[in-house]
Amino acid sequence: MKSHSGHARRARPALGTLVEVRVRAAAGSADLFERAFEAVDRVHRLMSRHERESDVARINRAAPGAKVEVDAWTWEVLDRAKELHAATGGLFDCAAATSGGGSLSDLCLVAGNGVFVGRRLALTLDGIAKGYAVDRAVDALRAAGAEAGAVNAGGDLRLFGDELQTIHVRHPASPGRLICVGAAREAAVATSGRYFSNSTLVDPRTGRAAITDWSATVVAADCATADALTKPCLLHPAGAKRLATAFAAEAILFSPQHPRY
Repeated sequence: MKSHSGHARRARPALGTLVEVRVRAAAGSADLFERAFEAVDRVHRLMSRHERESDVARINRAAPGAKVEVDAWTWEVLDRAKELHAATGGLFDCAAATSGGGSLSDLCLVAGNGVFVGRRLALTLDGIAKGYAVDRAVDALRAAGAEAGAVNAGGDLRLFGDELQTIHVRHPASPGRLICVGAAREAAVATSGRYFSNSTLVDPRTGRAAITDWSATVVAADCATADALTKPCLLHPAGAKRLATAFAAEAILFSPQHPRY
């Protein structure tokens, strides 16, 4: 993202990446930044499958038929995940059974932040929780008096305020090359691709790795939605624009052969 003068910024490791918070200098008090990072830390504690007492870890340990009480934030993310799962025809699915194949349809959400587990699962919210943490950090900044700025968690970006800000993404064939995809205000941007890592995307239809040289960038109103939609857009490039439009979002795909799709 383009550098901005007249802004204060802080960064620290979180969510398995580096989280940067930037606000107008006039509002850049230490307390304001701490509130943003506290929101990020709360999401990690609740939704990391590696934290033994997280909501996700407790769901994964639950026996079939059990009900698990979770935090309101976790319930909200699960509710959004199930909505995305239904709208993408199962292309977005952050739950996989340890044997026999399972999905988000095996979770039933009930009022009062309850989750019924239909079968033993290996749930991970990595594909949506990072974006959700960015959204909650922006909420914390606004509540503390910040009027404009951005939160960036390893490429999951949320812009807020009246400033028009330029957006760049890495080209999948040349990660050191930044491509301008436009400018936006009051928007969230997320990108998925292999880039510098060897990580692969799991296709929930087969349970196997879907190795692709493409990258998918989604621009949406909130970062949780943008973060989650990048995965089905990568799995189904031809339908990416339709999938994004269903959530009032825009999908931008790049391949090594074609500069923009």
